[in-house]
Amino acid sequence: MAKAKRASAAVQRSQKVFLNFPYDKSYEDVFLGLVCALVMLGRTPVVTFDLPDHGQGRLKRIWDLLQECAASIHDLSAVGVPVRFNMPFELGLACGLQRSKPHTGHRFFIFEAKRNRLDYTTSDLKGIDHRVHGRAVTGAINAVLEVLGSSQQQITAEDVLWIYRRLKRIVQGLKRRHRVQSIYRRVILNDLVEAALVLRSVFAQKT
Repeated sequence: MAKAKRASAAVQRSQKVFLNFPYDKSYEDVFLGLVCALVMLGRTPVVTFDLPDHGQGRLKRIWDLLQECAASIHDLSAVGVPVRFNMPFELGLACGLQRSKPHTGHRFFIFEAKRNRLDYTTSDLKGIDHRVHGRAVTGAINAVLEVLGSSQQQITAEDVLWIYRRLKRIVQGLKRRHRVQSIYRRVILNDLVEAALVLRSVFAQKT
C-alpha cells in the first residue's frame, strides 16, 4: 500500500508544472494558452493565486509548491514601471531548488517576450536558454510544446489552439458566474482545466 502511494505521488509530481507569470490583464490570453498547452500535454498547471499561508508565510508555501512540481515555467516578460520582482525572485527559488536538491530532478524554463532582453535585465542568466513568445498566444503555446512536448505525443500548436478558441468563448461567462473581474482566481482555473480536459477527450475522439 505504501509503495503504491509513493508511486502515485511520483506520477502526480511528474505531471505538475509551476507557473510563475505576471498577473496582468494584458497577459490573460497568454495564460489561457499556457493552461491549454499544459492540459493537452497531460500536465497540471500549478499557480500561487489565492494561496493560503497556513500561518507559515507565503514564501514557505511557494517553496513547497515548487518542490511538489517536476518543472516550472518562469515568464520574465513583465518589464516596466513599477518594477516587478516576484517573477525573477521565484525563478531564483527554482534555481536554488535545482542546485541544492538535484535528486528532485526539477527543471525550470524561462520565457520572455523579446529576444536578448535578458542580457541586460537579468544578465546572470547568460548561457541559460530561454524561449521568446512575443506576448502572443501562439508563441506561448509553441514555447510550452518545445520545452515539455515529446515526439511520441506529436501535438501541434494548432491542436492546442482548437481547445484555446473554445475556452476563450467561456471566460467572460465564468467571470460573471463567479463574480470576479480577473481570470486569476482558483475557481476560474479549476473550471478552465476541467473544461480543457473534456475538450482534450473530444479532440482525441475526432482525430
